[in-house]
Amino acid sequence: MTELSRFDDEALRAEIAAGRGQPAPAADPAAIVQQIVHRAQAGAGIDFDVYEALIGRNDLVETNYLERGLMAARAVCRINVAAVAGDGGDWGTGFLIGPRLLLTNAHVLASPADAARATVEFGYELDGTGRLKRTTRFRLTPEDGWIGSPRDALDYTIVAIAAQSEDGTTPIDAFGYLRLDPRTGKTEVGQYVTVIQHPGSATKRISLRENKVVKYGDDHHGERDDFLWYSSDTAPGSSGAPVSTDAWQVVCLHHAGVPQRRTIDGAEHWLLADGTTLPAAIARDLPAERVRWLANEGVRTSRLIADVQARAAAPGFTLSPLIDDLVQDAGGTRPFAGTIPGQSIVGPPLFPVAAAAVAPVVLEAARRPARRTHPIDYFDDREGYDADFLRVPIALPTLTDDALRFGTVAPVAGADDDVLRYRHFSILFNGDPARKIAFYTAVNIDGARWTNLDRGNDSWFYDARIPPELQNGDELYGSEPVPSKNYFDRGHLVRRLDPVWGTAAEAQQANDDTFHWTNCSPQYWGFNQGQDLWQGLENFILYNTDEEDVRASVFTGPLLRDDDEAHRGILIPQYFWKVIAVTDAAGTLFASAYLVSQQAYARDIPFERLPIGPNSSEPGENFQVPVTRIEAETGLRFADALRAADVYEGAAGGRRLRSYADIRHPRR
Repeated sequence: MTELSRFDDEALRAEIAAGRGQPAPAADPAAIVQQIVHRAQAGAGIDFDVYEALIGRNDLVETNYLERGLMAARAVCRINVAAVAGDGGDWGTGFLIGPRLLLTNAHVLASPADAARATVEFGYELDGTGRLKRTTRFRLTPEDGWIGSPRDALDYTIVAIAAQSEDGTTPIDAFGYLRLDPRTGKTEVGQYVTVIQHPGSATKRISLRENKVVKYGDDHHGERDDFLWYSSDTAPGSSGAPVSTDAWQVVCLHHAGVPQRRTIDGAEHWLLADGTTLPAAIARDLPAERVRWLANEGVRTSRLIADVQARAAAPGFTLSPLIDDLVQDAGGTRPFAGTIPGQSIVGPPLFPVAAAAVAPVVLEAARRPARRTHPIDYFDDREGYDADFLRVPIALPTLTDDALRFGTVAPVAGADDDVLRYRHFSILFNGDPARKIAFYTAVNIDGARWTNLDRGNDSWFYDARIPPELQNGDELYGSEPVPSKNYFDRGHLVRRLDPVWGTAAEAQQANDDTFHWTNCSPQYWGFNQGQDLWQGLENFILYNTDEEDVRASVFTGPLLRDDDEAHRGILIPQYFWKVIAVTDAAGTLFASAYLVSQQAYARDIPFERLPIGPNSSEPGENFQVPVTRIEAETGLRFADALRAADVYEGAAGGRRLRSYADIRHPRR
């Protein structure tokens, strides 16, 4: 059942009927000039045809009507409110009206609780070949912004939406938004509007030339003056759709319908699409497409904005920054950041040819590759590396001045100690933009609860807790003219399987957490894929001890040097190190340290000069070394207990490892 107009009476139906038969408006010069000014400020462009169309002499529009329509449609989504006990859930339409702000009806999202359980889906539509496009789903975040008017008043809800899609692949600003302009005079009775909608939860549709404005406000009825009526083919699920002019300026928010009625034997009947009638009590429950509608009703943009401003100014109302930005933009005080005031459609252009007409800041956002990023609160339950995981406490390493010569610690939002915490591991990240790599990683491994998860599709994510410009992304690894592969691998510092233990959910979360660029290091493919000794050290330690289900803590990082050389502007590590700690059944701690060079894999690069430092006399070798050498080379300071537990015996420079058999292994 569709939402019904609460103003539906004989007087309204008579006015609507009169409006349906009214031709295009007379050529009132002042009104036409006002509409042309609106159109120009909306960014749609103007010419003589605009004047001819507005006075009804022709039906021509510029071809940019189609391109701008596609841009406008991009901001429209369908909303699914999940069912709860005693409630079967519901569908509706909504659209973006500003940075991270969605508008729909109050009868679609009546409360923050409804919004919290709703799913918003963009791109549920057919492509040019008639196939369904891949959709992008977002969650609503009413805690970041919520304001509205009840169903029996102006029937609108404005709610914040998450900055990133549920899968982390798409930012919400990729869809742009439709700016709400509170000025009046954008349309009048006899002109046409367009509705972009998801009728009955179906794919996205556009209702074009059936949408004649038949009644605009009401000078004699205060409440009716907040609304606009138009003939249309909208249906349930279309609640919350934008209703726009030819310049794609939103004139109202669709919210209700007015059915065609008949009085038969003193009882109200509704006229059906097939020409028959049914008693109103029965017809109300029919699918909307079976009912013949006289008109549809929308909340005027100017009145909606005025209501938002009044509610925001009410005593005791706490204005969120997102809602404040909307109020300031609509009031003309401060436009949305990086936008041209008055633009009706804000967002990246669909085609490069349109780029010159778009604000530079919007163009720059469109040129940036899509970044997979989880919202900061995604990490709220992560406790990271546990210093008390083994029977002997081992704190995270500290950085001495020698370590800080190679960069400062990157600031981490929400962490006083600037440690990035993930599921079962932590990272201290280097803030030097020339390196974009961790100082070190620290992971706990539980052999008793370990799970062998499949690798998945290797989707790497930026960590929103530190600036994205400090993180190496795909730009470092792709598009290199090396036969059959890129020369660099995205190398895990915390090995993917190390933190994968615990419950099924914890193990999957830990697996996914390792695929963050903060845990990535550029490793030559021959080093990353070919060094079985380096790749398998943790497993070798775990499965060659005298205690079953052994636990271990592993510290890993790059060896940063003054003679590191740059590739694509990033200094490439020549060596990596690893320190492994375990305890036996008696609680005795054992530690061992390793150093591996990847210099051997920097030879004969076919597309540029050697990107790292000079070859050592022993390139590509693996060494077991004392923990003190790792400290001396890196500037890190490990826990005293870890240093004291080192099992290495031999020369201070380390011992070359030909295979696992050469390892001086704890408890073996």
